[in-house]
Amino acid sequence: MSLRALKREDSCFLNHHEKHPKMNKYDLCVIGAGSGGLVAATTGNRLGLKTIFLEKYKIGGECTHSGCVPSKAIIQSAKQYHAMKQAGRYGLPQINVETDFDFAAVMEHVDEVIQSIYQHETPDVFQNMGIDVIVHPAGAQFLSPTQIRIGDDTFEAAHTIVCTGSSPAKVAPEGHEGVDLLNNENFWELRRQPQSITFIGGGIISAELSQTLRRFGSEVNIVERNPRILKTVDDEVAQAMIAIFEEEGIRLYQQSEVVRCNKTDRGSVALLLKSPHGPVELESEAVFVAAGRVPNLQGLHLEKAGIDYDRQGIIVNAYLQTSASNIYACGDVASPAKFTHVASHQASICVHNILHGNTKENDLSVLPWAIFTDPEIAHVGLSEKEARAQGDDVEVLKVNATLDRYVTDGKTTGFVKIILDGHDRIVGADAIGAHSGEWIHLIALALKTEMSIRAFADTILAYPTFSEIVKKAFVRYLRTK
Repeated sequence: MSLRALKREDSCFLNHHEKHPKMNKYDLCVIGAGSGGLVAATTGNRLGLKTIFLEKYKIGGECTHSGCVPSKAIIQSAKQYHAMKQAGRYGLPQINVETDFDFAAVMEHVDEVIQSIYQHETPDVFQNMGIDVIVHPAGAQFLSPTQIRIGDDTFEAAHTIVCTGSSPAKVAPEGHEGVDLLNNENFWELRRQPQSITFIGGGIISAELSQTLRRFGSEVNIVERNPRILKTVDDEVAQAMIAIFEEEGIRLYQQSEVVRCNKTDRGSVALLLKSPHGPVELESEAVFVAAGRVPNLQGLHLEKAGIDYDRQGIIVNAYLQTSASNIYACGDVASPAKFTHVASHQASICVHNILHGNTKENDLSVLPWAIFTDPEIAHVGLSEKEARAQGDDVEVLKVNATLDRYVTDGKTTGFVKIILDGHDRIVGADAIGAHSGEWIHLIALALKTEMSIRAFADTILAYPTFSEIVKKAFVRYLRTK
Protein backbone atom coordinates (compact mmCIF):
# COMPACT_ATOMS: atom_id res chain seq x y z
CA MET A 1 0.00 0.00 0.00
CA SER A 2 1.40 3.41 -0.95
CA LEU A 3 1.69 6.43 1.33
CA ARG A 4 -1.20 8.08 -0.52
CA ALA A 5 -3.37 5.00 -0.01
CA LEU A 6 -2.53 5.05 3.69
CA LYS A 7 -3.66 8.65 3.97
CA ARG A 8 -6.92 7.79 2.21
CA GLU A 9 -7.46 4.88 4.60
CA ASP A 10 -7.12 7.20 7.60
CA SER A 11 -9.57 9.65 6.03
CA CYS A 12 -12.06 6.84 5.49
CA PHE A 13 -11.73 5.90 9.15
CA LEU A 14 -12.51 9.44 10.17
CA ASN A 15 -15.54 9.71 7.93
CA HIS A 16 -16.90 6.34 8.95
CA HIS A 17 -16.44 6.96 12.69
CA GLU A 18 -17.34 10.63 12.75
CA LYS A 19 -19.42 10.63 15.91
CA HIS A 20 -19.05 11.48 19.58
CA PRO A 21 -17.09 8.94 21.63
CA LYS A 22 -19.06 6.25 23.40
CA MET A 23 -18.75 8.21 26.64
CA ASN A 24 -17.55 11.73 27.42
CA LYS A 25 -15.75 10.93 30.67
CA TYR A 26 -12.59 8.85 30.82
CA ASP A 27 -10.13 7.61 33.39
CA LEU A 28 -7.26 8.11 30.97
CA CYS A 29 -6.68 10.16 27.84
CA VAL A 30 -3.57 9.41 25.79
CA ILE A 31 -2.52 12.16 23.38
CA GLY A 32 -0.19 10.95 20.64
CA ALA A 33 -0.14 7.49 19.10
CA GLY A 34 3.57 6.84 18.71
CA SER A 35 5.48 4.20 20.64
CA GLY A 36 4.81 5.88 24.00
CA GLY A 37 1.12 6.34 23.25
CA LEU A 38 0.69 2.75 22.12
CA VAL A 39 2.09 1.43 25.40
CA ALA A 40 0.22 3.98 27.53
CA ALA A 41 -3.19 3.30 25.94
CA THR A 42 -2.94 -0.49 25.87
CA THR A 43 -1.46 -0.72 29.38
CA GLY A 44 -4.03 1.63 30.86
CA ASN A 45 -6.85 -0.25 29.18
CA ARG A 46 -5.50 -3.63 30.30
CA LEU A 47 -5.32 -2.41 33.89
CA GLY A 48 -8.94 -1.33 33.91
CA LEU A 49 -8.79 2.37 33.01
CA LYS A 50 -11.46 3.59 30.58
CA THR A 51 -9.17 4.97 27.91
CA ILE A 52 -9.42 7.28 24.90
CA PHE A 53 -6.63 7.52 22.34
CA LEU A 54 -6.12 10.74 20.34
CA GLU A 55 -3.90 11.14 17.28
CA LYS A 56 -3.39 13.93 14.75
CA TYR A 57 -1.98 11.93 11.84
CA LYS A 58 -1.49 8.14 11.94
CA ILE A 59 -1.30 5.63 14.74
CA GLY A 60 2.24 4.31 15.02
CA GLY A 61 3.78 7.75 14.90
CA GLU A 62 7.24 8.63 13.68
CA CYS A 63 8.75 5.25 14.55
CA THR A 64 6.43 3.22 12.34
CA HIS A 65 6.01 5.62 9.43
CA SER A 66 9.18 7.71 9.12
CA GLY A 67 11.72 6.55 11.69
CA CYS A 68 12.81 3.20 13.07
CA VAL A 69 10.79 0.89 10.83
CA PRO A 70 11.51 2.33 7.37
CA SER A 71 15.13 3.18 8.20
CA LYS A 72 15.91 -0.34 9.38
CA ALA A 73 14.17 -1.81 6.36
CA ILE A 74 16.22 0.24 3.90
CA ILE A 75 19.42 -0.37 5.89
CA GLN A 76 18.82 -4.11 5.59
CA SER A 77 18.34 -3.78 1.84
CA ALA A 78 21.63 -1.87 1.60
CA LYS A 79 23.43 -4.50 3.67
CA GLN A 80 22.16 -7.29 1.40
CA TYR A 81 23.12 -5.33 -1.71
CA HIS A 82 26.58 -4.62 -0.32
CA ALA A 83 27.03 -8.31 0.58
CA MET A 84 26.01 -9.38 -2.93
CA LYS A 85 28.74 -7.19 -4.39
CA GLN A 86 31.26 -8.81 -2.03
CA ALA A 87 30.33 -12.40 -2.84
CA GLY A 88 33.85 -13.13 -4.04
CA ARG A 89 35.18 -12.67 -0.49
CA TYR A 90 33.26 -15.77 0.56
CA GLY A 91 34.33 -18.09 -2.25
CA LEU A 92 31.16 -17.38 -4.23
CA PRO A 93 30.80 -16.32 -7.87
CA GLN A 94 31.23 -12.58 -8.28
CA ILE A 95 27.91 -10.96 -9.21
CA ASN A 96 27.46 -7.74 -11.17
CA VAL A 97 24.39 -6.31 -9.45
CA GLU A 98 24.67 -2.62 -10.40
CA THR A 99 22.96 -3.00 -13.77
CA ASP A 100 19.78 -4.44 -12.26
CA PHE A 101 19.49 -2.13 -9.23
CA ASP A 102 16.05 -0.53 -8.88
CA PHE A 103 15.79 2.12 -6.16
CA ALA A 104 12.03 2.42 -6.62
CA ALA A 105 11.63 -1.30 -5.92
CA VAL A 106 13.62 -0.90 -2.70
CA MET A 107 11.42 1.98 -1.58
CA GLU A 108 8.27 0.01 -2.40
CA HIS A 109 9.65 -2.83 -0.28
CA VAL A 110 10.20 -0.36 2.57
CA ASP A 111 6.60 0.82 2.23
CA GLU A 112 5.37 -2.78 2.35
CA VAL A 113 7.29 -3.30 5.60
CA ILE A 114 5.68 -0.17 7.06
CA GLN A 115 2.20 -1.37 6.09
CA SER A 116 2.81 -4.88 7.47
CA ILE A 117 3.48 -3.33 10.87
CA TYR A 118 0.80 -0.64 10.59
CA GLN A 119 -1.92 -3.26 10.03
CA HIS A 120 -1.50 -4.17 13.71
CA GLU A 121 -1.84 -0.50 14.72
CA THR A 122 -4.90 0.70 12.80
CA PRO A 123 -7.67 2.47 14.72
CA ASP A 124 -9.95 -0.59 14.48
CA VAL A 125 -7.38 -2.71 16.34
CA PHE A 126 -7.65 -0.46 19.39
CA GLN A 127 -11.41 0.03 19.09
CA ASN A 128 -11.72 -3.75 19.28
CA MET A 129 -9.72 -3.70 22.52
CA GLY A 130 -12.27 -1.35 24.03
CA ILE A 131 -10.16 1.78 23.59
CA ASP A 132 -11.99 4.73 22.02
CA VAL A 133 -9.94 6.23 19.19
CA ILE A 134 -10.17 9.58 17.44
CA VAL A 135 -7.79 10.48 14.60
CA HIS A 136 -8.32 14.08 13.53
CA PRO A 137 -5.97 16.52 11.75
CA ALA A 138 -6.83 19.29 14.22
CA GLY A 139 -5.10 17.37 16.99
CA ALA A 140 -5.92 17.49 20.69
CA GLN A 141 -6.30 20.79 22.54
CA PHE A 142 -6.51 21.30 26.29
CA LEU A 143 -9.41 23.43 27.50
CA SER A 144 -8.49 22.85 31.17
CA PRO A 145 -6.50 20.25 33.14
CA THR A 146 -9.39 17.80 32.73
CA GLN A 147 -11.15 18.95 29.55
CA ILE A 148 -9.82 18.16 26.09
CA ARG A 149 -11.13 18.85 22.61
CA ILE A 150 -10.31 17.22 19.30
CA GLY A 151 -12.27 18.24 16.23
CA ASP A 152 -15.91 18.56 17.26
CA ASP A 153 -15.53 16.29 20.31
CA THR A 154 -15.00 17.55 23.86
CA PHE A 155 -14.65 15.25 26.86
CA GLU A 156 -13.25 14.98 30.36
CA ALA A 157 -10.34 12.85 31.53
CA ALA A 158 -9.29 12.25 35.12
CA HIS A 159 -5.71 11.72 33.93
CA THR A 160 -3.88 12.45 30.69
CA ILE A 161 -0.57 11.26 29.29
CA VAL A 162 0.97 13.49 26.61
CA CYS A 163 3.24 11.60 24.21
CA THR A 164 3.14 13.68 21.03
CA GLY A 165 6.76 13.00 20.09
CA SER A 166 9.07 15.24 18.09
CA SER A 167 9.62 16.41 14.52
CA PRO A 168 12.71 17.26 12.46
CA ALA A 169 13.96 20.77 13.19
CA LYS A 170 13.06 23.09 10.33
CA VAL A 171 16.52 24.44 9.69
CA ALA A 172 17.13 25.85 6.24
CA PRO A 173 20.17 27.72 4.90
CA GLU A 174 19.89 31.11 3.26
CA GLY A 175 18.58 30.94 -0.31
CA HIS A 176 16.77 27.63 0.16
CA GLU A 177 13.59 28.93 -1.49
CA GLY A 178 12.76 26.69 -4.42
CA VAL A 179 14.89 23.85 -3.04
CA ASP A 180 12.93 20.76 -2.00
CA LEU A 181 14.77 19.92 1.21
CA LEU A 182 14.52 16.34 2.43
CA ASN A 183 14.12 15.14 6.02
CA ASN A 184 13.24 11.85 7.67
CA GLU A 185 9.51 12.46 7.04
CA ASN A 186 9.41 13.14 3.29
CA PHE A 187 12.42 11.02 2.30
CA TRP A 188 10.27 7.88 2.16
CA GLU A 189 8.18 9.31 -0.68
CA LEU A 190 11.19 9.20 -3.01
CA ARG A 191 11.08 6.71 -5.84
CA ARG A 192 14.01 8.04 -7.87
CA GLN A 193 17.44 7.68 -6.33
CA PRO A 194 19.38 10.95 -5.97
CA GLN A 195 22.66 10.52 -7.78
CA SER A 196 24.27 12.87 -5.28
CA ILE A 197 23.08 14.05 -1.87
CA THR A 198 24.37 16.29 0.91
CA PHE A 199 23.35 15.72 4.52
CA ILE A 200 23.29 18.79 6.75
CA GLY A 201 24.03 17.47 10.23
CA GLY A 202 26.15 14.49 11.17
CA GLY A 203 24.03 12.70 13.76
CA ILE A 204 22.40 9.28 13.85
CA ILE A 205 19.95 9.77 10.97
CA SER A 206 22.66 11.08 8.66
CA ALA A 207 25.05 8.29 9.61
CA GLU A 208 22.56 5.54 8.87
CA LEU A 209 21.05 6.93 5.65
CA SER A 210 24.28 8.31 4.20
CA GLN A 211 25.94 4.90 4.33
CA THR A 212 22.80 3.32 2.89
CA LEU A 213 22.63 5.67 -0.09
CA ARG A 214 26.36 5.45 -0.68
CA ARG A 215 26.09 1.66 -0.90
CA PHE A 216 23.29 2.10 -3.42
CA GLY A 217 25.67 4.19 -5.53
CA SER A 218 24.86 7.81 -4.63
CA GLU A 219 27.64 10.35 -4.15
CA VAL A 220 27.30 11.41 -0.50
CA ASN A 221 28.48 14.42 1.51
CA ILE A 222 27.96 15.05 5.23
CA VAL A 223 28.33 18.60 6.57
CA GLU A 224 28.72 18.82 10.35
CA ARG A 225 29.31 22.03 12.31
CA ASN A 226 30.89 20.23 15.28
CA PRO A 227 34.53 19.04 15.24
CA ARG A 228 33.35 15.59 14.13
CA ILE A 229 30.23 13.69 13.15
CA LEU A 230 28.47 11.49 15.75
CA LYS A 231 29.34 13.95 18.52
CA THR A 232 27.49 11.93 21.20
CA VAL A 233 29.50 8.76 20.48
CA ASP A 234 32.70 7.68 22.25
CA ASP A 235 35.72 9.29 20.55
CA GLU A 236 37.44 6.02 19.63
CA VAL A 237 34.22 4.49 18.30
CA ALA A 238 33.45 7.60 16.26
CA GLN A 239 36.93 7.67 14.71
CA ALA A 240 36.54 4.03 13.70
CA MET A 241 33.23 4.82 12.00
CA ILE A 242 34.68 7.89 10.32
CA ALA A 243 37.46 5.73 8.84
CA ILE A 244 34.85 3.31 7.48
CA PHE A 245 32.80 6.13 5.95
CA GLU A 246 35.85 7.62 4.26
CA GLU A 247 36.90 4.21 2.96
CA GLU A 248 33.43 3.73 1.46
CA GLY A 249 33.66 7.10 -0.27
CA ILE A 250 31.48 9.33 1.93
CA ARG A 251 32.91 12.85 1.95
CA LEU A 252 32.93 14.49 5.36
CA TYR A 253 33.01 18.25 5.92
CA GLN A 254 33.44 18.51 9.67
CA GLN A 255 33.54 21.76 11.63
CA SER A 256 31.73 23.27 8.66
CA GLU A 257 28.39 24.98 8.04
CA VAL A 258 26.15 25.54 5.03
CA VAL A 259 25.79 29.30 4.77
CA ARG A 260 23.91 29.43 1.48
CA CYS A 261 22.18 27.14 -0.97
CA ASN A 262 20.32 27.77 -4.19
CA LYS A 263 18.88 25.83 -7.08
CA THR A 264 20.96 25.86 -10.26
CA ASP A 265 19.75 26.04 -13.85
CA ARG A 266 20.55 22.32 -14.10
CA GLY A 267 18.10 21.54 -11.30
CA SER A 268 20.80 20.62 -8.80
CA VAL A 269 21.55 22.44 -5.55
CA ALA A 270 24.65 24.59 -5.10
CA LEU A 271 25.87 24.92 -1.51
CA LEU A 272 28.44 27.26 -0.05
CA LEU A 273 30.18 26.00 3.08
CA LYS A 274 32.11 27.85 5.71
CA SER A 275 34.93 25.52 6.74
CA PRO A 276 38.19 25.72 8.72
CA HIS A 277 40.00 25.80 5.38
CA GLY A 278 37.94 28.62 3.91
CA PRO A 279 34.86 28.64 1.65
CA VAL A 280 33.92 25.36 -0.01
CA GLU A 281 31.47 24.98 -2.89
CA LEU A 282 29.44 21.79 -3.29
CA GLU A 283 26.82 20.75 -5.79
CA SER A 284 24.41 17.88 -5.27
CA GLU A 285 21.10 16.71 -6.61
CA ALA A 286 19.43 16.55 -3.19
CA VAL A 287 19.86 18.03 0.28
CA PHE A 288 18.79 16.21 3.43
CA VAL A 289 18.43 18.29 6.61
CA ALA A 290 19.08 16.32 9.82
CA ALA A 291 19.75 19.13 12.27
CA GLY A 292 18.07 17.77 15.37
CA ARG A 293 14.53 17.30 16.67
CA VAL A 294 12.00 19.63 18.23
CA PRO A 295 9.16 18.59 20.59
CA ASN A 296 5.63 18.54 19.18
CA LEU A 297 3.95 21.13 21.39
CA GLN A 298 2.12 23.26 18.85
CA GLY A 299 -1.66 23.37 19.08
CA LEU A 300 -1.92 21.60 22.45
CA HIS A 301 -2.78 24.79 24.37
CA LEU A 302 -0.71 23.59 27.31
CA GLU A 303 -1.20 26.89 29.15
CA LYS A 304 -4.90 26.18 29.55
CA ALA A 305 -4.02 22.98 31.41
CA GLY A 306 -1.37 24.64 33.56
CA ILE A 307 1.46 22.62 32.00
CA ASP A 308 4.92 24.18 32.11
CA TYR A 309 7.21 23.76 29.12
CA ASP A 310 10.22 25.27 27.39
CA ARG A 311 12.05 24.89 24.08
CA GLN A 312 13.24 21.42 25.06
CA GLY A 313 9.69 20.19 25.69
CA ILE A 314 7.25 19.58 28.52
CA ILE A 315 8.84 19.91 31.96
CA VAL A 316 8.31 16.83 34.13
CA ASN A 317 9.50 15.69 37.56
CA ALA A 318 11.25 12.44 38.41
CA TYR A 319 7.91 10.61 38.08
CA LEU A 320 7.14 12.09 34.62
CA GLN A 321 4.40 14.23 36.18
CA THR A 322 3.88 17.71 34.73
CA SER A 323 3.08 20.88 36.67
CA ALA A 324 -0.58 19.83 36.33
CA SER A 325 -0.75 17.00 38.87
CA ASN A 326 -3.19 14.86 36.87
CA ILE A 327 -1.18 15.06 33.64
CA TYR A 328 1.98 13.13 32.77
CA ALA A 329 4.25 13.27 29.72
CA CYS A 330 6.73 10.84 28.18
CA GLY A 331 8.89 10.22 25.15
CA ASP A 332 10.42 12.79 22.82
CA VAL A 333 8.06 15.57 23.93
CA ALA A 334 9.46 15.42 27.49
CA SER A 335 12.80 13.58 27.34
CA PRO A 336 16.27 14.47 26.02
CA ALA A 337 16.78 10.75 25.32
CA LYS A 338 14.77 10.54 22.10
CA PHE A 339 14.51 6.81 21.52
CA THR A 340 11.51 4.61 20.84
CA HIS A 341 12.39 2.26 23.69
CA VAL A 342 12.64 5.19 26.09
CA ALA A 343 9.16 6.40 25.17
CA SER A 344 7.72 2.91 25.66
CA HIS A 345 9.47 2.47 29.01
CA GLN A 346 8.37 5.88 30.24
CA ALA A 347 4.77 5.25 29.19
CA SER A 348 4.56 2.26 31.51
CA ILE A 349 5.99 4.41 34.32
CA CYS A 350 3.31 7.04 33.72
CA VAL A 351 0.48 4.48 33.94
CA HIS A 352 2.01 2.93 37.07
CA ASN A 353 2.24 6.31 38.80
CA ILE A 354 -1.32 7.22 37.85
CA LEU A 355 -2.58 3.99 39.41
CA HIS A 356 -0.28 3.76 42.42
CA GLY A 357 0.82 7.30 43.15
CA ASN A 358 4.28 8.55 42.34
CA THR A 359 6.21 5.44 43.37
CA LYS A 360 8.28 4.71 40.26
CA GLU A 361 10.97 7.11 39.05
CA ASN A 362 12.17 7.70 35.52
CA ASP A 363 15.59 6.08 35.92
CA LEU A 364 17.59 6.10 32.67
CA SER A 365 20.97 5.38 34.24
CA VAL A 366 21.11 2.02 32.42
CA LEU A 367 19.99 3.02 28.94
CA PRO A 368 21.28 0.98 26.00
CA TRP A 369 21.09 2.45 22.52
CA ALA A 370 22.38 1.56 19.09
CA ILE A 371 23.16 3.18 15.77
CA PHE A 372 22.45 0.82 12.88
CA THR A 373 25.37 1.61 10.64
CA ASP A 374 27.49 -1.25 9.33
CA PRO A 375 29.09 -2.20 11.64
CA GLU A 376 26.65 -1.23 14.37
CA ILE A 377 27.51 1.18 17.17
CA ALA A 378 26.20 0.54 20.70
CA HIS A 379 26.40 2.14 24.13
CA VAL A 380 25.15 1.67 27.70
CA GLY A 381 25.88 3.41 31.00
CA LEU A 382 28.89 5.73 31.28
CA SER A 383 31.41 6.32 28.52
CA GLU A 384 35.13 6.28 29.28
CA LYS A 385 35.18 10.10 29.24
CA GLU A 386 32.21 10.35 31.62
CA ALA A 387 33.67 7.76 33.98
CA ARG A 388 37.04 9.54 34.14
CA ALA A 389 35.26 12.82 34.82
CA GLN A 390 33.71 11.20 37.91
CA GLY A 391 36.92 9.67 39.25
CA ASP A 392 40.53 8.87 38.40
CA ASP A 393 40.36 5.14 39.14
CA VAL A 394 38.93 3.75 35.88
CA GLU A 395 39.76 0.49 34.11
CA VAL A 396 39.00 0.06 30.40
CA LEU A 397 38.65 -3.50 29.09
CA LYS A 398 39.01 -3.58 25.32
CA VAL A 399 38.62 -6.56 23.03
CA ASN A 400 38.88 -6.35 19.26
CA ALA A 401 36.34 -8.11 17.04
CA THR A 402 38.75 -10.86 16.05
CA LEU A 403 37.14 -13.78 17.88
CA ASP A 404 36.31 -16.87 15.86
CA ARG A 405 32.73 -15.95 14.89
CA TYR A 406 33.82 -12.55 13.62
CA VAL A 407 36.50 -14.25 11.53
CA THR A 408 34.14 -16.89 10.06
CA ASP A 409 31.70 -14.16 9.03
CA GLY A 410 34.35 -11.75 7.74
CA LYS A 411 33.26 -9.09 10.25
CA THR A 412 36.50 -8.33 12.07
CA THR A 413 36.17 -4.53 12.13
CA GLY A 414 35.34 -3.19 15.57
CA PHE A 415 35.81 -3.64 19.30
CA VAL A 416 34.12 -3.39 22.68
CA LYS A 417 35.24 -1.09 25.51
CA ILE A 418 33.86 -2.03 28.94
CA ILE A 419 34.38 0.54 31.68
CA LEU A 420 35.01 -0.52 35.29
CA ASP A 421 35.33 1.68 38.37
CA GLY A 422 38.00 1.31 41.04
CA HIS A 423 36.09 -1.56 42.64
CA ASP A 424 35.87 -3.60 39.43
CA ARG A 425 32.20 -2.75 39.01
CA ILE A 426 30.79 -2.34 35.53
CA VAL A 427 29.75 1.26 34.91
CA GLY A 428 29.32 1.35 31.14
CA ALA A 429 30.39 0.22 27.70
CA ASP A 430 30.85 1.41 24.13
CA ALA A 431 31.13 -0.81 21.10
CA ILE A 432 31.39 -0.91 17.36
CA GLY A 433 31.08 -4.23 15.60
CA ALA A 434 28.83 -6.79 13.98
CA HIS A 435 25.55 -7.06 15.89
CA SER A 436 26.82 -4.89 18.75
CA GLY A 437 23.29 -3.50 19.09
CA GLU A 438 22.27 -6.99 20.18
CA TRP A 439 25.08 -8.08 22.49
CA ILE A 440 25.31 -4.70 24.27
CA HIS A 441 22.24 -5.92 26.18
CA LEU A 442 24.38 -8.48 27.99
CA ILE A 443 26.31 -5.59 29.51
CA ALA A 444 23.10 -3.65 30.17
CA LEU A 445 21.68 -6.61 32.08
CA ALA A 446 24.88 -7.07 34.07
CA LEU A 447 24.91 -3.35 34.88
CA LYS A 448 21.25 -3.32 35.89
CA THR A 449 21.57 -6.35 38.17
CA GLU A 450 24.99 -5.29 39.53
CA MET A 451 26.42 -8.59 38.33
CA SER A 452 30.08 -9.10 39.22
CA ILE A 453 32.64 -9.56 36.50
CA ARG A 454 33.59 -12.88 38.11
CA ALA A 455 29.99 -14.12 37.81
CA PHE A 456 29.90 -13.03 34.18
CA ALA A 457 33.20 -14.72 33.41
CA ASP A 458 31.86 -17.93 34.99
CA THR A 459 28.75 -17.87 32.80
CA ILE A 460 28.78 -20.28 29.84
CA LEU A 461 28.12 -18.64 26.47
CA ALA A 462 27.56 -20.63 23.28
CA TYR A 463 30.47 -20.98 20.85
CA PRO A 464 30.95 -19.50 18.32
CA THR A 465 28.81 -16.41 18.88
CA PHE A 466 29.31 -12.66 18.62
CA SER A 467 28.31 -12.31 22.28
CA GLU A 468 31.48 -14.04 23.40
CA ILE A 469 33.33 -10.77 22.96
CA VAL A 470 31.75 -9.50 26.19
CA LYS A 471 32.79 -12.51 28.25
CA LYS A 472 36.27 -12.44 26.73
CA ALA A 473 36.83 -8.93 28.11
CA PHE A 474 36.17 -10.10 31.68
CA VAL A 475 38.09 -13.37 31.36
CA ARG A 476 41.21 -11.62 30.07
CA TYR A 477 41.02 -8.96 32.77
CA LEU A 478 40.64 -11.50 35.58
CA ARG A 479 43.71 -13.37 34.32
CA THR A 480 45.75 -10.24 35.00
CA LYS A 481 44.56 -10.33 38.62
